[in-house]
Amino acid sequence: MIFLHLSDIHFLREYKKEDSGYNSIFNNMTNPIIQIKRVLEKVDKSTLDFIIITGDLVESGKSDDYRCLKENLDSLFGEIPYIVTLGNHDNKKEFYKGWFNEESKDEPYNTTMEIGDLKIISFDNSEYHNSNGIINLDRCKWLKNELEKSSKQDVILMLHHHLLKEQFNLPSVSFNREFEEIINKSKIKGIFSGHTHHPYKGIFSGKPYFTSGSLSFVGYDEYDGSVRFEEETRCNLCRYENGEMFVEVIDALEKSEFLTYVKF
Repeated sequence: MIFLHLSDIHFLREYKKEDSGYNSIFNNMTNPIIQIKRVLEKVDKSTLDFIIITGDLVESGKSDDYRCLKENLDSLFGEIPYIVTLGNHDNKKEFYKGWFNEESKDEPYNTTMEIGDLKIISFDNSEYHNSNGIINLDRCKWLKNELEKSSKQDVILMLHHHLLKEQFNLPSVSFNREFEEIINKSKIKGIFSGHTHHPYKGIFSGKPYFTSGSLSFVGYDEYDGSVRFEEETRCNLCRYENGEMFVEVIDALEKSEFLTYVKF
């Protein structure tokens, strides 16, 4: 099976101009819909079995932003099935309203999708405006139940926040030993995350683990305590074959473009 792993779209129908601070990143950034089109031009869409998107769908947007993003994704992907999870920039109430037309719903978006003999589990470890994410007892219980249902299926697990402390200077999400044991004893063949905007490959609790680049921007720490933000468009082209996962980083831009410096 072949699939795309996209992440961190940070879409808005319209970005407000800011003179400084975090939001100034978006002043000169290319609209992520254009970047997704560029990604799709780099791959053979006819070979894709499905697409996963690991969170930060919009940039703290409203229901109309989610609705507009979904309409664009439906059009761009056509008949290719896709599944999403949410990130710390995703407002759950606005997501449910825009994506599903469901009012006043504010709960984790945990869902699954089956493609052939493979099961994709979208595990919501996000909390709006909590940059470190959350994996609590209730969310662990849901994941354990889903994995037990899938005891005879190979599984892909997708979530937003990264799990390995060493992979990036942002704190990884906190979890207990039980979470690691749930993962280790499962038939998970690959774990896919986002959040850092930097591609990464590693091992978590004995399972292959991959983080995607972003479809919006990427930050690099500078010596003076500021962060240099650049426009990059990276994602993962993944192949699952005979129980093994193979992942190639796709860069849709020939070179990155400088956006701004921000001191936090």
